[in-house]
Amino acid sequence: MRIYDLRFRDSASVARAFERLMESSRVVTCEAEPENVRLRFLAPALAAANLLARIYLDGDLTWCSSHDLVVGAQAQDTEKSVGADAPI
Repeated sequence: MRIYDLRFRDSASVARAFERLMESSRVVTCEAEPENVRLRFLAPALAAANLLARIYLDGDLTWCSSHDLVVGAQAQDTEKSVGADAPI
C-alpha cells in the first residue's frame, strides 16, 4: 500500500479527482481538502498508478508525492534499525 498526497490548481480539480478516486474499489481511504487544494489517499501501488495517470490527464494536478505505508512488524523493524533517538 502507498499513501499519495496530491496538490491541484483549484478546488474544482480536487472535487473531480475525489470523485474519480471514489469510483475505484481499490482506494482504501481518501481525504479531500478543497480549501487547501489538496487530496490524500491510500491504495495499492499498481491501482494508484492507473488512477494517477487518469487524474493527470484530467489536468490541473500541480504536485504529487507518495510513500509506502509501513505497518505492524515491518514498522517495528524499521524503528529498531533507525532507533528512536537516531539523528535524521
